[in-house]
Amino acid sequence: MLEIPIRVMCFGGSAGTFSEDTHTTMVNKHGALIALTHPVAPDETLRIVNLENFREADFRVVGKARADSGGTAQWGVECLERDRTLWEVDFSPPLDAHSEKAGALLECEECRGQVFFALSLTEVDMLESSGRLERLCQRCSQLTSWVYADVTRRPKAVSDPQRPAAPPQPAKWDGSSERRLHKRIALKLPALVRNHKGEEEIAKTENISKGGLGICLGMDLALGDLLTVVCPYTVGSEHLGQKAEIRRREVLYAGAKWFYGLRYLPK
Repeated sequence: MLEIPIRVMCFGGSAGTFSEDTHTTMVNKHGALIALTHPVAPDETLRIVNLENFREADFRVVGKARADSGGTAQWGVECLERDRTLWEVDFSPPLDAHSEKAGALLECEECRGQVFFALSLTEVDMLESSGRLERLCQRCSQLTSWVYADVTRRPKAVSDPQRPAAPPQPAKWDGSSERRLHKRIALKLPALVRNHKGEEEIAKTENISKGGLGICLGMDLALGDLLTVVCPYTVGSEHLGQKAEIRRREVLYAGAKWFYGLRYLPK
């Protein structure tokens, strides 16, 4: 889950010609989930510009993932130019939901390159205690310090006079829906979630903060439901669960999976 400011352009699709400044909600190696107020249709072609680095490429609309009440829909898109990348993120192979491996989006303090690393829980503990981790940077060709990357980004000012300045940030995306008390980081930790019926599910977190976490589950739960969360979770070990309340709920994959934002409750 990574918010990157983008400009989406369509030239004569079902909604006609339009240009919309918006953002991604999720990204992967070959595509993204993007927020759009303009209607589009599967198999249409969109031109997407990353407003951080001004890279652009053509994307195919795969389909609608979900619609919000405010008129914004989430659309899945895949890049038609597989040798191009807009996100400047190096992705590791997918993590198995039941493995004890963790994953985190980290940024090199030297070159500012971003990599989604597979990590051991010991390495996660080191990150938590010192705030950084020493890893080999392929771009720097040396051992460098890595820190958690910012998952909610905004267009940056451009100092190069040969490049156009980033357009003004659209007023409709003011970050009000993302205001939170604690910093959010892209960290995939193994977690066990138990509902009030005693049903359990093991999954990887999508992001965490000191006040809670985001996670995708196959359990159909409701806003306000109380859960017990064990995070990080390792099989066969004794763990003390923490009480949490569902504060955010989004339908994913045609109702087969849901994304939940959980807030920890005071002990």
